[in-house]
Amino acid sequence: MIRRRTLLTTALAATAAIGLAACTDDGSSSDASDAGGASDGGGDALSGVTVSEDLGAEPTVEFTAPLEISEAKAQVVVPGDGATIADGDTVIWRDLYVDASSGEVLQSWWQGAPAGGVQVTVDTIGQAAFDVLTTTTVGSRFVMAGWQQDSSGQARSLLQVADVDRVVSPLRAEGTAGSPSGTYPEVSLDGNGVPSISGPGEGEPPAKTVRELLIQGTGDTTRAGDYLTMQYSGWKWSDGSAFDSSWERNAPFSFVQGQGMVIQGWDENLLDLKVGSQVMLVIPAAEAYGEDAEAHELGGETLIFVVDVLDAAHTAD
Repeated sequence: MIRRRTLLTTALAATAAIGLAACTDDGSSSDASDAGGASDGGGDALSGVTVSEDLGAEPTVEFTAPLEISEAKAQVVVPGDGATIADGDTVIWRDLYVDASSGEVLQSWWQGAPAGGVQVTVDTIGQAAFDVLTTTTVGSRFVMAGWQQDSSGQARSLLQVADVDRVVSPLRAEGTAGSPSGTYPEVSLDGNGVPSISGPGEGEPPAKTVRELLIQGTGDTTRAGDYLTMQYSGWKWSDGSAFDSSWERNAPFSFVQGQGMVIQGWDENLLDLKVGSQVMLVIPAAEAYGEDAEAHELGGETLIFVVDVLDAAHTAD
């Protein structure tokens, strides 16, 4: 419910592995269950791809273009020395995308693009990527061949190279208690950190987004261009009813700060926060989904969110 529009608003999504539910070049689905190894009929596109192994530098990717990708493939280039990624982990990486048809680098963290990451589940990234990533360790460099839609809806054949930086942990806010004003509904947490509120808002809602610090974290400070990962729940000011929660999906939410991927109240009010913090955002309709109740199911509603900031992956300095 948070996204105002799809993440694919730019050429590529910085938030996902490209293997995904691997569609073929004609848009139909394909079976991408054979990860990493060679396929019959020369279908393993990665067999003709060379990726540099220097983890201290931007990867170089060499192949003869155009590279035909007939099925999704993934393999580890350089093994890391960290923990093995598990089913359900949310990983953060630094990556680049290469157009398989031309060899052109389309975007790269090393050249100023956002960091990325994904929750590692079959449904999220497809079987090929899942099979490889769940045997991959933190600190590894991997390469994937697959497809992703661009902003026009066209499926593009791509190579993605990524260096796995970390697994997001913990998956709830941790720090010292803040000092909320008491003007807004009281927040309670269950044993797992899942928030609830005491009831609807009282009186007139604010005309501009209000942020109240509930827990002060101790991690890095969020800044524009960060790939943010968080848990959140949202309620309507009018009646206190819940409308969305990452906790219920057991899937932390991620987006790139400041690129219009989310509502204005989020994009402008999650800056300068320590990772590990928890905040309440009270967002008027004008900075959420607009005033028109017919244009969006949350149109005309002031919204209350409780957000746990779990990670902030910065762009290259």
